[in-house]
Amino acid sequence: MPTRVTIHTGPPAPATAPPQPGQWLQDQPYGASPHAPYAVAAARRSHRWRQLLLPLLVLALVGGAGAVLFRDRLFGDDQPAHPSEWDPRVADLVEFVQTARELQWVHPVYVDFLAEAEFVALFDQPQGNQAADATAGLYSQLYDAFGLAVGYDPTQGDATVSAITTLGFYSPADDRVYVRGDLITPAVRVVLAHELTHALQAQHFDLAGDGADDLELRAVVEADALRVEDAFRATLSAADRVAADDGNSLAPEAAAGLSDVPWAVLEQRDAPYVLGPMLVGDVFAAAGNAGIDELIGTPPTEEILLNPWLHGTEQQDAAVTLEVPVGTIVLDPPQPLSAVAMLVMLDAWLPWRQARGALDGWAGGGYTSYQRDGVVCFTATATFDDSGTPFANAVAAWATASGSAAAPTTVVNDVTFEACKRAVGATAPPPPVVSPMQALSLEHDVIALAGDGPSLAQIREYQCLAGTMIDDPLLAPLLFNEILNDAEQALFTWQSTIAANECGVPPLTQRP
Repeated sequence: MPTRVTIHTGPPAPATAPPQPGQWLQDQPYGASPHAPYAVAAARRSHRWRQLLLPLLVLALVGGAGAVLFRDRLFGDDQPAHPSEWDPRVADLVEFVQTARELQWVHPVYVDFLAEAEFVALFDQPQGNQAADATAGLYSQLYDAFGLAVGYDPTQGDATVSAITTLGFYSPADDRVYVRGDLITPAVRVVLAHELTHALQAQHFDLAGDGADDLELRAVVEADALRVEDAFRATLSAADRVAADDGNSLAPEAAAGLSDVPWAVLEQRDAPYVLGPMLVGDVFAAAGNAGIDELIGTPPTEEILLNPWLHGTEQQDAAVTLEVPVGTIVLDPPQPLSAVAMLVMLDAWLPWRQARGALDGWAGGGYTSYQRDGVVCFTATATFDDSGTPFANAVAAWATASGSAAAPTTVVNDVTFEACKRAVGATAPPPPVVSPMQALSLEHDVIALAGDGPSLAQIREYQCLAGTMIDDPLLAPLLFNEILNDAEQALFTWQSTIAANECGVPPLTQRP
């Protein structure tokens, strides 16, 4: 019988820490990080990052009521549920996806190639909806309570980012693929390989989730689609690969349109892209598509997504029950607490090793949010296999750094805290040199340097190396540069060797 294993990612956090420069905060379109401008390259264990437009899978009707009306106008409501045959423009891709995934199509699906204006209109938000505006105002306060943003309008922000960064999407609700572009280019074909994988997944698996395991399922199905997408991209000529990458990259002028969206919000949306590929790659290498099918049917916990080497051990989260405070208006009812949301929240204000180490021994948690006297708050309880002290210390340090009044309490291995919209004058977190998702991607790459089947001791040592490099103010700015000049390379070699010696691993001969 597999047993639960606790991995320690760093030394215990100090009892106090000086100020240093999460739970999905609202219902998200389901699948690949739908609004993030950064996506890790699909290649397994590659931490190169590109600014990308994103293919995605959505369950929610994109853009709300406005999008529903637009689609009715565009396609009508008298079409059959699915076409009798495939659009000939995608016939070869349909065959490729079916072969790569070793699943048979049950029926064709509509593929809608939309001109730019038509596609962007899918994300228009209806105006004058007072109830929706009021709800958006409450979630704006909730982002503030997490210390991730100040004055952020999630409704308008989501619509803006979707319109700017989305290349295409598959909606199980409509059973249609929507593609940005009415010309068949290498970039569009790569997007179609991704979206058709989602359409095929939907014909064999329940992709709806139940809310509680939404991120876990998203990460797996998205990594599966990335894997097929990457396999298709590899079949293209060198010139077409360059054209596809260029066409699927976010232009600087488009990125400028995201300036009002907090980086931490984008980071949360990017999580499925980063959390799934290493685990899915390992499972596919060991068990092929049958292993991926099993993974979709029984999604891993967030702890396993954060620590893929724990796959195959018993890591079920404990059920933690929270009571909504009396006299409050519920915003999010009691539900499981997201370890990933806690990591993003803490890392926004704390050094990486303290934020990451705070999750050592994670065994589950509970979360709820509510409004009290006009102020939005949330309560979270995290439970641990052993001591919850590192997490409690990190929450206390986060509160000091972010300007929150949160004060954690610890009972045995359970840590509970309430955080509310912060006082006037509180600020958004500073932009990170290395973002949480970049840090996780780098950590996975560095652990791969330990070789196949590393021991737990080796994993800890290489996590130490990754964390030390990420928190090094001289080294961190170099970690994700595509090219280093001679001086930067010398600095990288010097600082990474110091980090390797500190953590007891061989010096790096090149960047991971």
